Amino acid sequence: MLPIDPNNETAYSFVVFGASGRLALSKIFPALWQLYRDNRLPQGTKIFTFCRTHLEVGTYRIKCVPYMGLSKDRDQIKYNSFWSNVHCCQGMYDSPQDYAELTASMVRQETRHNMSLANRIFYLALPPIVFDHVTLNISRKCLSMTGWNRVIVEKPFARNELTYKPYQTQLCQTFKESQIYMIDHYLSKQVIHNLFVLRFTNHIWSETWNNKHIAAVMISVKCEKPVQARADYFNQFGIIRDIMTNDMMQLLAMLTIEQPYSNYVEDMRDEKLKVLKQVLTLDISDVILGQYCNNGVETDPTKVGYTQHAYIPKESLTPTFAMVVLRIKSKRWNSVPFILRVGKALNETKTEVRVQYKAMECDRSENKQSIPNELVLRLSPREQLFMRMMLKRPGQELCLRETELNLMLRDRAVPDNYQSLLLDIFAGNQMLFMRTDEQCEIWRIFSPVLAFIDVERPKPLLYDFGSSGPMAAYEMAARNGFIFYQSDEWHARQGMANTSQNASKEAIKAESSRAQQATPSWMTPSAMGS
Repeated sequence: MLPIDPNNETAYSFVVFGASGRLALSKIFPALWQLYRDNRLPQGTKIFTFCRTHLEVGTYRIKCVPYMGLSKDRDQIKYNSFWSNVHCCQGMYDSPQDYAELTASMVRQETRHNMSLANRIFYLALPPIVFDHVTLNISRKCLSMTGWNRVIVEKPFARNELTYKPYQTQLCQTFKESQIYMIDHYLSKQVIHNLFVLRFTNHIWSETWNNKHIAAVMISVKCEKPVQARADYFNQFGIIRDIMTNDMMQLLAMLTIEQPYSNYVEDMRDEKLKVLKQVLTLDISDVILGQYCNNGVETDPTKVGYTQHAYIPKESLTPTFAMVVLRIKSKRWNSVPFILRVGKALNETKTEVRVQYKAMECDRSENKQSIPNELVLRLSPREQLFMRMMLKRPGQELCLRETELNLMLRDRAVPDNYQSLLLDIFAGNQMLFMRTDEQCEIWRIFSPVLAFIDVERPKPLLYDFGSSGPMAAYEMAARNGFIFYQSDEWHARQGMANTSQNASKEAIKAESSRAQQATPSWMTPSAMGS
């Protein structure tokens, strides 16, 4: 945070409800600290915690240390300064008097430097059961009368379409839509901005972003870790509600929207709502469910089957893997399958979007098709944007090879995704945040399938810990026209036997073989007269 400007008249209060929980410790406070360290927080920002547990700043800062990424060389003095701006409040979520005391604590800090404007942000890192009490008491006791008020809402946003209606009503009765920030941790600001520029300012992609040229789109959120944190929540809500019905659907909407009328945020959100309305309701026949099991190889006691964890019921049928195929009824996207894939305990951790173009006929005499081009937007573990394409292999002979065209420029001093989202909230930029009516459409798409899973309790397909997921998922993707690149996507049938060195050799061999198969006969050495 920059030094206090004596002419600054605006105070900022950032209140974290549920501060004793894991989200506050591992995400919210590290992001606030890093913004403070890099002088990105607005001047005069004070941070308040509010929870039922009694907290003291001295002990709370020690709990946060493992997540803060501290540097002994440069952070000690500033870290102490950061915590001098943190104030802990204790209270019951259903007690109006405790909220009044929180407000009094904010007012004391806001008037300390004779600041006349008070802006307040309320971060609800809370379980759904206390949501109504908290929103109602904030609206009655804690709102600033001299500045703006904003509320950050964490998932889960209810369980289905039926339970979302009262959730939405309560939220919209206590706050205006312009004050509500439904946060999404997966949307990467840099990659999304680059996609918009790529698509809407370049003729090549603007003219080919449709069903005439695109064969299929896959959105993947893969995690190599098992279910550990928030296990009770996960077992109750499942992986579709946890990730698909918010994070992944926001990615899908960003990919498929029409060009907004202007750069005004509400025009962007209107276009997102339009495309979500065009997504057909999901059918159970387009769903694959899986659950990881013990692969019989791992010696790590945490790398066991889902139901073998001590904290998971032995008879649980909660899916840890899901793949769904969605379809959009619009002129631009008719017949293009949108494949959403998410899973725990897989072979890698990766969040990406793969836009696969249709193969072109490159050899009419032998009816050969080229390897399809693919635009890849990778959000983690590193932000990447590249195009897979065919080029000539170095050397005298005319041989093809698969290669990647990097489309991402690395900016300096770019804050990570979570920090960037918090800065957007301070600035009032809602572009990467859902509107409540968007979530309503998402529940309309998924609720019938979720109801079937809840009532019928279908048994998920088992897949080995550390594998690529159920083979049936690959088969369903292939039936819908998606082609996997063997060089970076290992099929389940390959198992765990290959070492990394052997896998690398196999990848090179596979790449060479695929390129050879796609090489037109008129490009072969014999045809070139060599």
